[in-house]
Amino acid sequence: MRSQSAHRHVAGLGWVFVFVAALLSAPAAAPDEFQKGKVIEKVVCRDFADQSYALYLPSDFVPTVKRPILYLFDPGARGPVAVERFLQAAEKYGWILVASNNSRNGPWEANLKAAQAMFADSIARLPVDETRIYAGGFSGGSRAACVFPRIIMRRVAGIIGVGAGISNTGTKPEDIGASSYFGIIGLADFNYPEMKRLDADLDGAKVPHRVLYYEAPHQWPDPETCGRAVGWMEITAMKQGKRSRNEGLIDEMLGKELENASALKASGKVFWAARQYEAVSQLFDGLRDSGAAAEAGRIQRTREFAQFLKEEKKRDEKDVSIRRDFVRAYTLIEQTPSDRMRFVEVLKDLKLGFLKKEAKAAGTVEDRSFAYRILFDISVNMEQKAFESYDQKDWPRASSLFELAAEACPDGDRRERNIYFNMACVAALRGDAKAALKHLETAVAKGFSDVGALEDQEDLERIRKTAKFRELVERVKKIQ
Repeated sequence: MRSQSAHRHVAGLGWVFVFVAALLSAPAAAPDEFQKGKVIEKVVCRDFADQSYALYLPSDFVPTVKRPILYLFDPGARGPVAVERFLQAAEKYGWILVASNNSRNGPWEANLKAAQAMFADSIARLPVDETRIYAGGFSGGSRAACVFPRIIMRRVAGIIGVGAGISNTGTKPEDIGASSYFGIIGLADFNYPEMKRLDADLDGAKVPHRVLYYEAPHQWPDPETCGRAVGWMEITAMKQGKRSRNEGLIDEMLGKELENASALKASGKVFWAARQYEAVSQLFDGLRDSGAAAEAGRIQRTREFAQFLKEEKKRDEKDVSIRRDFVRAYTLIEQTPSDRMRFVEVLKDLKLGFLKKEAKAAGTVEDRSFAYRILFDISVNMEQKAFESYDQKDWPRASSLFELAAEACPDGDRRERNIYFNMACVAALRGDAKAALKHLETAVAKGFSDVGALEDQEDLERIRKTAKFRELVERVKKIQ
């Protein structure tokens, strides 16, 4: 059975802080020598040999000059991946990047240890400007970044949250322990509704913030988008007195942000253009008279802007309705997982085929993104539930849930091939060789290419000697 996809579940904070106060209060030793201008994929923590982090020092790094530092968390413990996303911005603005190779989606105790170890080690070995400590992360890593101030027991200058909001541990937006917040969320990301709520909550909490929406599913953004977050933090740091004022940088950032707003307006994306102009006005308030607030107001008075709000309200209502129908359908499947007729009826009622068509061909990017994120969310949740049933050796329930996950999976999603492989494993365990081979053939047709899993997975033992199985293995070997 293949491992689960990264997911967004976060348990409560049931841990005790074990940081030794002396580690934080002791004076830093002379900075260690690390190669600059290159991603160092693994720096082992001196006092925690089982912990490591990826490191990037900008090309103009000088050990005697203190720098802003960004601590990053990837949901799959891929420190170098997180660093690569912010490398261009770090080079431009002179930031140090540190990203855990241990923190991942899962038990919070492990994330706590990873964050503590990474912080204690880097603060002792690098010239850090302790007034400009930042945290950032993607998905579950975003949630880790939001509790990072509590982990290190000090306020940070800013948090960059990607693909998820703050942790679901009772933390209020005004209590995140950061002087500013920059969120990034794709329109097709299943956490889009959550980030919309957080955006409004931060308005009420009066925390300097911005949430940047862009056309993408649940993923790390491109380096340019990540760079916009770092640039925003630089301007905010000037306003908060955390760095010296740089007129050239102010003009450069203002020009780029106004250019982005103008491009959105020209392409007919009036709602997003208005949001962009509002963000420009807020960011440069007190620094430049940008005229952005007036332009935002003009757009907000248009018929097109009002129409967008109506359509967005309809999408929000439809979201609630679909999720309610899905909960009801899932309950029916849970009650009788082997009832094939009921399962088919449930699929029909959910209208997943219609959502798949919408995800591909709806008239607006917002409608396409809406359908995609609903499908993805259902698919991921059902896949997780299926793995739980698999672990309990409840093969009928696991089979039904994997099938529902496959039916909901958006066309072209890379997860689809693995779901069908897992369906084959469960069917083989149930003794249904015909179904197992059918699912396996579908997995291969959709791009499954892990020869090792095909040859070594114990779940497939009952079908391994069949001619069809050997044919599929040879097919995979030929396309590698």
